[in-house]
Amino acid sequence: MDASNPPQMMMQQQQQQQHFQQMMMQQQQAQQGNDMQRLPIRAYLDQTVVPLLLDGMSELVKERPANPIEYLANYLLKHDPQRITTTVQVAQPSQK
Repeated sequence: MDASNPPQMMMQQQQQQQHFQQMMMQQQQAQQGNDMQRLPIRAYLDQTVVPLLLDGMSELVKERPANPIEYLANYLLKHDPQRITTTVQVAQPSQK
């Protein structure tokens, strides 16, 4: 790291922190994947889908769009934590 360029040092530190966080998330997801297979249906849904679905439905009620199904589908895709992680992982190598 170049100590004479503080903004660059901060950026590198942020990138390192993001990389570490991504590695930890991947590790947790791998472990959760095994645990998820053993959960009862209700517990599985409560841990994976329900929180995001409730957030999406809250936004849906606020917005009241003409096509609520399409709105909710787009909300779920846009805010899917697994999809966000995958997008960040794909984008990160090109930044180096």
